[in-house]
Amino acid sequence: MFKRAPDPRDPILAAAREVFVQHGYAETTLEQVARHAKLDLATVQRQYSDKEKLLAAMLRAYSPQAEFEAALEAVEGETAAEILRDLMRRLVAVAQQHSDFFELAVIDAQSNNGTFLSNLSAAIFPKAAEILNRMKAHAELRPVSDALIGRTLIAMWIGYIISERALPQVARFAMGLMPQQLWLDGMVDLMLYGLLEDDARS
Repeated sequence: MFKRAPDPRDPILAAAREVFVQHGYAETTLEQVARHAKLDLATVQRQYSDKEKLLAAMLRAYSPQAEFEAALEAVEGETAAEILRDLMRRLVAVAQQHSDFFELAVIDAQSNNGTFLSNLSAAIFPKAAEILNRMKAHAELRPVSDALIGRTLIAMWIGYIISERALPQVARFAMGLMPQQLWLDGMVDLMLYGLLEDDARS
């Protein structure tokens, strides 16, 4: 679980956030962070003795855990499909409010074996499990394991965010012509009903 989060107003953490995102973990140094924060190196080193500790503190300070928990708490719907659509809409909204979240997550995965994301997942798991149980309470769902459903949902959510950034500019413009909710609903429909027509399934 997360320790008490450091204060995100800390100028060292604010500087570290920008430097890590701009340069990546490997190229970032405490000297760069100190310069960006307009502090001397000794001041930074007194609080964060090495780059790994600074990264860990910065990730905790800017963790969107509270926003994710609130989003999960607010999910509505009377059917599994409605619950899933509302869940995706809320998770994507939180991710878009934290535009550098995925850059920070990539840094964590590269340098810290994904510890930050693992801790975040553990923290929000109880509320996510409640939503999954609500979905499973509806008889229309096939008997699929919780792990498979959960991993598919994560892949769909992260895939939506990454695909926005990975596509060429022309494709992004084309995507923008369709409201976001239609894109999300379409992805949910593919998860729920698949690509094949009913009579083509074997």
